[in-house]
Amino acid sequence: MYDVPQAQYATVIRDMIKHENDVTNHRTMWLLIGQGFIANAFVFAYKEESISNFAISLLGILVACPAFVMLYQSYQARGYLQFLGQEAKQGKLSEADLPIAGWPQQRIKGWWKGVWACRWFSNPGDVLEPWLFLPCLFMTMWLAILLQQWLKWGSGATALVMASILVPVFVFAFCVVLVWSQAKDEVARTTEPAQASIKIQKEK
Repeated sequence: MYDVPQAQYATVIRDMIKHENDVTNHRTMWLLIGQGFIANAFVFAYKEESISNFAISLLGILVACPAFVMLYQSYQARGYLQFLGQEAKQGKLSEADLPIAGWPQQRIKGWWKGVWACRWFSNPGDVLEPWLFLPCLFMTMWLAILLQQWLKWGSGATALVMASILVPVFVFAFCVVLVWSQAKDEVARTTEPAQASIKIQKEK
């Protein structure tokens, strides 16, 4: 027995995409709230070359990094759900491939082809979306403070330029490694819906 009729697959996936959008919005809001508290603490505790500056700046980076990881994973989940939605509308999605979560442990191999521009991003312009841009902005800001005050990398402008280079490189490298590691969990497509129904009829 199927949990959901095949005609309702697209509706179920649409609800899952809505859920992922809500999760992204909540995580973005919590990121802004957390960074606001950290920025206020930095302003009140600011002393030139103080250990508190280092601790608060490091805390800002440590809060922004996990936020980026979670937001990027949610971004990948929405992309996979959009792929499944297209498959469902074309009647190509089998019941076994209908996920319980937006990013299931095993995914259809090569799902991003024809849906995304590459494995990492659906559209290059997505890097400017708040859920991806804001964590990188906060990491750049806090890293620039660390470079300028503790490593003595010239003026504040020089530290900001260096941070603006280092953070995108780090983020891109992280995305490459994450997607590569997740690609190992991709499997070939399961039985097609038509073949699955024939198999069930034979079993009966």
